[in-house]
Amino acid sequence: MPPLDAATRESLQNALYAYVQAYGGASIAEVRAIAGSLLAVKETAGDLIAAGLEIETWVDEIVQDFDLSPVADRLQDAGARSLAAQAKDWRETVETKAQATLDAYIQKYVPELDTQQLHGLVATILPVVEDAKISRDEAHRLIHDVSAQLDWPAALERVVDPQWALLAEKTMQCVINRDVEASVTEVMNAYVYNFQPTAVEIGEELVEQAVQAVTNSKLALDLDLELNAETQKLLVKQVVFKLNLTAAASSPSKTAVEIAQQLNDEVVHYRREHGLDPTSILPPLIRTDDPSDSSPLGGEISVGIELQPSAAAAEDLPETSA
Repeated sequence: MPPLDAATRESLQNALYAYVQAYGGASIAEVRAIAGSLLAVKETAGDLIAAGLEIETWVDEIVQDFDLSPVADRLQDAGARSLAAQAKDWRETVETKAQATLDAYIQKYVPELDTQQLHGLVATILPVVEDAKISRDEAHRLIHDVSAQLDWPAALERVVDPQWALLAEKTMQCVINRDVEASVTEVMNAYVYNFQPTAVEIGEELVEQAVQAVTNSKLALDLDLELNAETQKLLVKQVVFKLNLTAAASSPSKTAVEIAQQLNDEVVHYRREHGLDPTSILPPLIRTDDPSDSSPLGGEISVGIELQPSAAAAEDLPETSA
């Protein structure tokens, strides 16, 4: 994948120092999260285009050799300070949107959640409320901070603005389809594990193909799969976000491997038709580390949340299992 050009990398590094100097950042994990927010600002402005998951490589480039000790002594130009301020505003805006949507969701659907469920719900909300790609460290920060700031009594009593109610409904659609999301995610994990695409290739187009592959196998997977265009778009964003957020299991199941092979066949066909990478086509996959195939997908599914709307709020929603 192409690295950041020298001028962009230097601009982002200067803005990173300006941010830490003005607003704080005491650890490398915090610095990585800040770097991710700077990239999100650039993406939102149209200055950068992340086709897949290359944002993590860009974060690595920005924080390389970053030294927290001399931050206070560095002089920053107006451009660096401006970009740092925009990143601060972006972070606060995403937190506000996520918190308001969380309050609306809790009020309408689930008045009680344990900590793990709460973190899972916030992880589902983030790609619903924000279009820019959120880096892994920034996502973990947001999940922690939004969850920690939740005021349960206030959330249940607050008057909900219609825009947050609408985003809560979209979040509910993601929750309802969490089994489909888990299936697509495991297929993507199997594809990445066996065919090792570059990070730039692991984007929404590839996930859309994985959704289609799962749709074609819905009977074998025992999925009630009827996705409209909006729900499919939400599902694709969920899978891309959570692929970047979590590490894939090292041993994909047999069924996931078979569907991943179908996905690879589609990729190969597309490349042949468009004259792309004809020499890098991989042979059909025949190996699997899990011969049991004792469940629709088997193995570990690391993405998916266990949420159930309250009975009163869920009367008009499709039935889901706990």
